[in-house]
Amino acid sequence: MNKTHRLDLLNNSISYFREAVSYAQQDSAETNHWKFAILHVVQAMELAFKERLRRIHPVFIYESVDKPDKTLSLRSALNRLRNPQIGNIPITDVEKSKIEKAFDLRSELTHFEFNHSHDHIELKFAEIFSFMIFFYRSQLGLETTAFIDEEQHNKIIKLVKTRTELMERAKAYIASREDSTVWMCPSCQEDTFLTSEEQCCFCHHKEGIVECPTCGGENLESDLIDISDLYDWDYDEGRMVLIENFGLEESACPDCISETTQKIEDIRRSQYDEDRAMEEYYARKSG
Repeated sequence: MNKTHRLDLLNNSISYFREAVSYAQQDSAETNHWKFAILHVVQAMELAFKERLRRIHPVFIYESVDKPDKTLSLRSALNRLRNPQIGNIPITDVEKSKIEKAFDLRSELTHFEFNHSHDHIELKFAEIFSFMIFFYRSQLGLETTAFIDEEQHNKIIKLVKTRTELMERAKAYIASREDSTVWMCPSCQEDTFLTSEEQCCFCHHKEGIVECPTCGGENLESDLIDISDLYDWDYDEGRMVLIENFGLEESACPDCISETTQKIEDIRRSQYDEDRAMEEYYARKSG
């Protein structure tokens, strides 16, 4: 029974979230696209809330713990998640208000005459979408790729309102992580890449932090530069053969390139001077 609920709640939540994204990413003025986007993203949120409660204890997904025959509403799930004795999840009053307004909007779209502008619904979608990105990751332990494709995510964050919401949430998340070092993300070019997580908390680009083989400093893996073309190579029987690597590794960080290049030139010059000296020595000796 628990296994069935786990599959239904989490997988269905992700399915609804992906559907919401597919409507929103079209960036269309067609009101129905935004209507279905908000309907699906709120449904995804409700199921995700229940999944989080199920992980605390299966009975918490029911309206009454004494009569496990009906699952609870989104509002009840939200209250239990915020309850210090149950979920103790730090969902602020502002976030609670946004979630409840989105829930009311979903009910209105479903049961009443539709009377909201495209901009209004896009804003509500942006608020819930950005909330869910962090809820999936922080509360359900999911990798971003588990609930949204990279291409879809990149399209969504280009929407003005969604981008603003995501950036505000990313900055708040960074502020809550006082021990983290923040770098510029190589993908979105925002100062939102957390080295401790090896991931951007805005666009969710992931990349390893590695040591520069030359100086030992920490760098993004993509920042290391292949310097093997500076080695001495020779062409032998159809293939390149390494003659001398000067005792260096095959890559270096941007800060080390100039110094490494100069080091190789100095070694070459020293070897050249030694060779010339030896030639002169043997020339004198033979003369």
